[in-house]
Amino acid sequence: MLLRPKALTLALLLGCHGVGAQTLGAQTPAPPGSPPTHEEVQAAIAKLRNDPNLGSEHTVRSLRWVDSKSPPPESPAWVVGLFQFLGQAASVLIWAAGGVAVAVAAVWTYRLLKARAPKASVARSVTASHVGKLDIRPASLPEDVGGTALALLRAGRTRDALSLLYRGGLSRAVHRFGVTIEESFTEGEALRAVNARLDRPRAEYINDLVMLWQRTVYAGENAGPDPVAALCTRFAPTLDGGVP
Repeated sequence: MLLRPKALTLALLLGCHGVGAQTLGAQTPAPPGSPPTHEEVQAAIAKLRNDPNLGSEHTVRSLRWVDSKSPPPESPAWVVGLFQFLGQAASVLIWAAGGVAVAVAAVWTYRLLKARAPKASVARSVTASHVGKLDIRPASLPEDVGGTALALLRAGRTRDALSLLYRGGLSRAVHRFGVTIEESFTEGEALRAVNARLDRPRAEYINDLVMLWQRTVYAGENAGPDPVAALCTRFAPTLDGGVP
């Protein structure tokens, strides 16, 4: 804002008659209501010029809001259309950005919940063909495992009879009763799987069979014919029945 000293001076002179009268009229006081004399005007002008706040022009800057979103009324039609298009496009972009943000948040939440959820155990195959070096495929076994093992026992082949019973027991557990026994399982791991899946009579039979197998194969004990014969006769009634 520009302040002009002369214009302001003339405006103030009308209210400064009393000041001029006090400054110059100490010798000749002017009557009340009379216009100021030339000397009074010159004295007031000189006093105002000496005032640092009124002695020169200076610029005062101020801020004000400018409506830049709408064109002036006299703008061409294409300018008005452009501003309208930009306004609509901005709304569409805002909605699109909001949709993308919601989708990203949904995917992130799903992955977070999935990562924290307990993982389901992977289903393992119950059709293992071997456990260690033992072939437990049903096709590799005789139809009557117990009877064949008993014949081997009577022929003096106790270890072969016990091996056949052991393979047959694992085969029945896996292929008939769905026990998960993998190829790398030890006897202890196989027993834990059997005990967790089979009913008590079948689990006890396989436990007795495995224990006798371990004492004969690993401990080098000579299994008597009676325990092996008992396992041979119990095989069919225990493991050739229906699914528990």
